[in-house]
Amino acid sequence: MSGICPAGPGGRTGMGLLELIGGAGGVLKKVSSTNGGEYAGPCPSCGGRDRFRVWPADKGGRGSYWCRGCGKAGDDVQFLVDFRGCYYREAFRAAGRSMPDNYRPAGYRPVSDGRNKEFRPRTYEEPVETWRMKAEEFVDKSHQALLENKKVLGYVAGRGLDLQAVKGFRLGWFQGEKGKDCMFRPREAWGLPVIKKTNGKKKMLWIPRGIVIPCFKDGRIYRIRIRRPGADLRSKEDIKYYAVPGSGQDVMGHNPDHKAFVVVESELDEMMIARQAGSITGSVALGSAAIKPGSGVFYRLKKALRILVALDYDEAGRKASKWWLDNFDNARRWPVPQGKDPGEAFRAGVAIKEWILAGLPPALTLETYTDYKIPEEMYPLQELQMLLSKYPVKIHAEETRAEILFDPGFQNRAIRQRIRDLFFGDDEIHWYLRVYHKDSIIHGGNCKSGKEWMNENAV
Repeated sequence: MSGICPAGPGGRTGMGLLELIGGAGGVLKKVSSTNGGEYAGPCPSCGGRDRFRVWPADKGGRGSYWCRGCGKAGDDVQFLVDFRGCYYREAFRAAGRSMPDNYRPAGYRPVSDGRNKEFRPRTYEEPVETWRMKAEEFVDKSHQALLENKKVLGYVAGRGLDLQAVKGFRLGWFQGEKGKDCMFRPREAWGLPVIKKTNGKKKMLWIPRGIVIPCFKDGRIYRIRIRRPGADLRSKEDIKYYAVPGSGQDVMGHNPDHKAFVVVESELDEMMIARQAGSITGSVALGSAAIKPGSGVFYRLKKALRILVALDYDEAGRKASKWWLDNFDNARRWPVPQGKDPGEAFRAGVAIKEWILAGLPPALTLETYTDYKIPEEMYPLQELQMLLSKYPVKIHAEETRAEILFDPGFQNRAIRQRIRDLFFGDDEIHWYLRVYHKDSIIHGGNCKSGKEWMNENAV
C-alpha cells in the first residue's frame, strides 16, 4: 500500500478514505455497520491480518484509521502522508481541502523541542473540609433512603451489588425534594466559590436525583457521583453519571494492595468487580474512557504484575485502551466475553471471577502447564484447533458475545487455562473468531489452521 501521492500540484481528488486505501492496493472487509461502518484488514505498515481498522464516516466524513499493532492513526490526510508519500500540503489538495495556515498534525512537536514526552500524571487537590461535611451528610441520608427502596435495591442487585455490597460501599438513592427531581443549594454552603451568571445572580449548586455513588480516600469522602435515571436524560447534553461539584477528580477503586488490577469505566462496574472478585484483584474506575490516573494511582499500577484493561467494548474503549498499553508494560486488553462492559456481562450470566482469573499470569493464580507442553512449531490458531479437536470444548464467538463452553465433566485445569489464554489473550485470534469467522460456534472441525487463515487473508 505504498506509492506516490495520488494528486500532483493543483490536483484535487476529494476521495473518501476507503477509496484512498483501495487505490493504494489495500483490501478491507466490513466488520460492523454501526456509526457509518467499520472495516478491517492488514496494516500497510506492520502487516497483521485484521489489526488495521477504518471508520469511513468518522470526522465528518473524512474518515479515520488506527492500527492495533503499530499504533499508526489519523484521517484521510494523514493516510496520504503515512502511506502515499505526500507532503501535508499535497495531501490536503488530494483530499479536496485547503491546508489551514496554522495546521499542525496530531503529535506535532518542533524539531528543537527536547522535552520529555513521557506521560506525567497529575496530583489532584483534595475536597475542601466544608464540602466533605455536607457530602457526608448527603451520603448518609441517601444511603438510608436506598435501604428502604426495594425497586432501586433490585436494580443494583441486578448489577452484582447485593445488600452487603450496598452497605459496604454506602450506596444511596436521592429522590429529589419539594416535588422536584433535584435540589438546589448555595454553592458557598458547600464550601464552593461563588459563580455569577450573566444576569448577575449567583449560580446554585445543582444535585439531581439518582443512585448516589460515594468514593472514599483514606476513609474520608472524596467524590460523589450520581447515576441518573434514563427518564431524566432528555437530550444528548444530559450527563448520565454526574459528579457533584467540589468532588475530588482522581480515579478511584478498591483493594489497592493486590498485585493485579482491573480497569473499567463505571464506578458501579468497579464496585461489582470488587464484590465479585475482590479476593484476587484490585479494581479501578475511570469514570470515562479518556480519563487518566493521577500520580498516586498511576505509580501503584506501575508496580502491578498485571493490569487487565476492561474498558467498554466500543470505539471509545478501543481508542482509550491503546494509551494504557502504550504506558504500562504490564497492561493487557481484556474485553468482557459478553456485552459491552462488566455490568452487561454480569447480567448476561458471565462468571466475573472466572473471567478475571483467565487473564492473570500463573504467578498470581498458581496455574501451571506442567501437564501440557505448548507446541513451538504451531501457530496459535493451529494449536487452538488441535485442542478443540482433542477435548470437549467449544467457543461461542460473536461480535457482541464471547464465551468458552467447557463440558462440565472436563476438569483438566492446564488445558482449560491454555484455551482461555489462546482465545482471550491472543489479540489476532480473538478478533478473527469474533468478527471474521462465519460460524458463531467454533469447534475443532471449523477452527481453521493458522496456515489456512494466513492464506485466506493474505493481500
